[in-house]
Amino acid sequence: MTSLLYLCVHLRDFAAQSLACSHPELCSRAVAVLSGDPPLERVFAMNRPARLLGLESGMSRVQAESFPVEVLCRDRRQEDAAFAELMSCAQQFSPKVEMIASPQEETCGATIVLDVSGSERLLGSARQIATKLQKSMHALGFETSVAASQNAYAAVLAARGIQGITTIEPGNEKKTLAPLPLSILGLDDAQAHTFETWGIHTLGQLAALPAKSLVARVGQSGLRLQALARGEYNHFLVPAEEPADAALCESRELEHPVELLAPLLFLLSQMLEQVLQRAAQRAQAIASLETCLILDSNVSGGDTSYTKRPEHRRTVRPALPERDRHTLLKLIQLDLELHPPEAAVIGLRIEARPARPQTMQQGLFAAHAPEAGRLEILLARLRKLVGESRVGSPELLDSHAPEAFRVGSFEVGRAAIQPDVHSTKQSANASALRMVRPPRMVAIELRGNTPSAMHYEGQRLRLQAGSGPWRTSGAWWTHPAWCREEWDVVLQEQSPRCLRLAHDPGANCWYVIGIYD
Repeated sequence: MTSLLYLCVHLRDFAAQSLACSHPELCSRAVAVLSGDPPLERVFAMNRPARLLGLESGMSRVQAESFPVEVLCRDRRQEDAAFAELMSCAQQFSPKVEMIASPQEETCGATIVLDVSGSERLLGSARQIATKLQKSMHALGFETSVAASQNAYAAVLAARGIQGITTIEPGNEKKTLAPLPLSILGLDDAQAHTFETWGIHTLGQLAALPAKSLVARVGQSGLRLQALARGEYNHFLVPAEEPADAALCESRELEHPVELLAPLLFLLSQMLEQVLQRAAQRAQAIASLETCLILDSNVSGGDTSYTKRPEHRRTVRPALPERDRHTLLKLIQLDLELHPPEAAVIGLRIEARPARPQTMQQGLFAAHAPEAGRLEILLARLRKLVGESRVGSPELLDSHAPEAFRVGSFEVGRAAIQPDVHSTKQSANASALRMVRPPRMVAIELRGNTPSAMHYEGQRLRLQAGSGPWRTSGAWWTHPAWCREEWDVVLQEQSPRCLRLAHDPGANCWYVIGIYD
């Protein structure tokens, strides 16, 4: 039977570490991260140089600024992106990964547990796996503590309380955890005050208390805390499953402001490759891609803090979910050439929305339709040449204005309108109106207010009968307003024809807009 083996990775002050990963220049400085709404901001996390200066969690902004530290606001979006990289790295060692503490919670650290049971032959001993995992995390820019044990929560407490790599042999959980402080259990204020009154400061002291007396004074929660202190608490690992429609994010900070598009495209290409690899692991493609360029506030006149920079956002939506990096990069390039940023760029962030890839039946010798990627690039180039409002698919507007429409984005796969069989049979003898585009201007002779003759196609034609007018108007409160009067008339010929005329009262012009079959 395969023995259980759990690995725990703990990152102290994860908020500060995530900022240092995106801003390498902060690694050598003392940094304090604030959380909360002004003016009640408090120190939430800090790096090691700031802690050595005497900075403590819970200090106000005024107190933090009295130290020679870099005071920054918490960037939850950056934390989420960094935590996604952390989870992706952990899942390379095991598909069973549980989040014990994450940036979504109000904790300054991040803790994850991996179930690596049965992987010793593939990855080596417990210490070897822990060493490889720590090196992988360090390559991403994270300082971690890793612990391995057959008990999941024993590994969690060891990783939180002991720096570096800790391997707990079976049966030594209580001995290894004994010198650790009681605070790593996450006690509430009442529990902390009770144990402080009793003089209990370490896990070993808590583990040595009589169980019955502890339950009688503290309750069932005391029994759970003692089991944790002894390394005997049984934990059922629940692997974290990312939603199928969760966004795929990548971000990167630049050392110097960049004004040219070519170097930005080089970095975006690398970021796209990472996003597409993560999408391929889900067997998905990219349905939409948002590019966020973080601008230099010294040029655009904004806030100079790292977490409050002006942004230039653009979104590209391929007609079909796309997997090709070159196609997506070309779409971003054409869109940024059409909508360039207003200042130099100091940071990049992309957010991709995944979707199921489109499956299409191909022909035996040739494709049934143009390739979606090449077609999308062609449309993007046309938008750059003639304007965005002139390329796409026409969409009818909810208006009584004649032929009111707008040009929307091109979409594939719209359901075709099925004809109503019953209505077709009932109206089999009805005439069809064929619209004349563009409408033909004609001269009309009136008898009173009714058309009596018209000059059409070089001839003067008498009107045998007419019906109308039907008046429509709208948008009189804006410019331009529209107004139209329509008539159905029958020409007096050997084979009478029925036409539809339109009169524009504003311009006093008549047009032929339709011919009945």
